[in-house]
Amino acid sequence: MLIAKNNGKDIIIVENNTKPKLNLEKENNLFEEVEKGKYNSIIRIWINDECLVKGIHKHKNYGWYREDLVKKLGIPVYERKTGGGVVYHDLGNLNWSFFIQTSLHYFDGKEMFEKAANIIVKILNKLKLEAYFAQPNRIEIEGYKISGMAARASNKALLIHGTLLINTNLNRLNLLCIPPPNSPPVQNISYWKNVNVAEIIHLFVKELKNVELKKLFK
Repeated sequence: MLIAKNNGKDIIIVENNTKPKLNLEKENNLFEEVEKGKYNSIIRIWINDECLVKGIHKHKNYGWYREDLVKKLGIPVYERKTGGGVVYHDLGNLNWSFFIQTSLHYFDGKEMFEKAANIIVKILNKLKLEAYFAQPNRIEIEGYKISGMAARASNKALLIHGTLLINTNLNRLNLLCIPPPNSPPVQNISYWKNVNVAEIIHLFVKELKNVELKKLFK
């Protein structure tokens, strides 16, 4: 599904494809298209088959994964071009991406993540979920992490993307992933509200139609 507004300069994409390699390649391609000025902004909603996705740098403050176990189980591991640690994806996790054309040369990390998080938080609040932004780059409910974010930027474009745990296999996630220091436990939003991925996608599309990303990220 593709929804266009402002003469096609701002679009919302809902992906049907669930292949991680293709989805991550598309993230890179869309970033380049925004850099080149083809779009002012893109909102993308997508889901991956089971895999792990790691950031471009391994760091003691980032989460990682149990490499021997992942190899033994044959779970594919991919790399994205944003920072942060390792993220578990499956069909119960919703990924969202915000691409914004910009001419800024400096980005305040806290402000950038908080602005993106607040867009998601407002949508979740409509379900009467008491979600909130938690530093440095996550969304929580009652002290449980439901979403993590990562970003990349150039002097022409900004990408902030994140996860949303809806009904992810948390046993699998906790088995495979090593959380970063001081990270809270994870939980699906379906723990508080009986919702599925399709319902959340429908709500996201409805609410995100009214979001003007370029105005929010000046």
